Amino acid sequence: MLHAFNGSDGSLPQAGVVIGPGGVLYGTAEQGGSSSSGVVFSLTPPASPGGAWTEKTIYSFKGGTDGAGPRQLVVGSSRLYGTTDGGGTSADGTVFSLTPPASAGGSWTETTLHSFACGDDDGCIPYGGVVIGKGGVLYGTTFHGGPTATGTVFSLTPPASPGGSWTETLLHTFAGGRDAANPYVGVTIGSGGVLYGASQYGGSSYYGAVFAVTPPTSPGGLWTEAVLKSFVYDGLRGQGPVAGILTSPAGDVCSTAPDGGASADGVVFCLEPPASPDGTWTEVVLHSFTGSDGANPVGALTIGAGKVLYGTTSTGGASNYGTVYQLTP
Repeated sequence: MLHAFNGSDGSLPQAGVVIGPGGVLYGTAEQGGSSSSGVVFSLTPPASPGGAWTEKTIYSFKGGTDGAGPRQLVVGSSRLYGTTDGGGTSADGTVFSLTPPASAGGSWTETTLHSFACGDDDGCIPYGGVVIGKGGVLYGTTFHGGPTATGTVFSLTPPASPGGSWTETLLHTFAGGRDAANPYVGVTIGSGGVLYGASQYGGSSYYGAVFAVTPPTSPGGLWTEAVLKSFVYDGLRGQGPVAGILTSPAGDVCSTAPDGGASADGVVFCLEPPASPDGTWTEVVLHSFTGSDGANPVGALTIGAGKVLYGTTSTGGASNYGTVYQLTP
């Protein structure tokens, strides 16, 4: 155990950590801190093996226009980026950046890049983090907002000159019905700049969907959204995906679903791309959990050497407290 939170330095961490320069870990806790609105923290490795890691609160949210309830971080070239699911100008969540101090021992600088305003023209409650694309553009999702209140996919473009405003663009507003709905996690950037994501709800049977948002063929054009897979309740395949997407060099789109499968304990699945542009993506269930080997996989996958997949289940295993697993091709 590297650190145990005590409330004043954060509590209820809901997202994973990211690795920065020098092996420093950065993460968030959704609650706690000086205003009980969450913190961003760092964990610095010891100078010698076996020593203690050093935890530091680098920013404590005030719960106002700066945001509240920070989620997943991402490391940029010179700063950290993240989202909050509350706070901001309309209390609907924010996208923020944290810039390190100019000299050792100084304070980090928090900047609110965008405050969401729930409605037809904007999303709200970004539970997922953001990813960084070409030109430093940030991409993410919101759980609510848009004309049908079923969420959005958005981009944030950095200003042309330092100190200017970031520009938000709604790339897709979910339509409800057969479309994906209420994405809980962010997007993954695949080949050609295509954004892939998953939603626990929506799709043809409302058991969740995997979707893709494709950039326009010419500057200024519209992004195009397509549902690659609608999950069904058939006792074989998964349903209700809540984890992020992993893309493979072959173009496969892989993730986990916490429900469904042969034992209703969840699955690991991949979607294989069609042979032709107008073809259908093919779902392949790589593994159905049985309870004894794990159940309810809600976390994302990680790929290692030899295309081995690694992940966790939230329950199941010998004591029903969850498992860490690997899947070998």
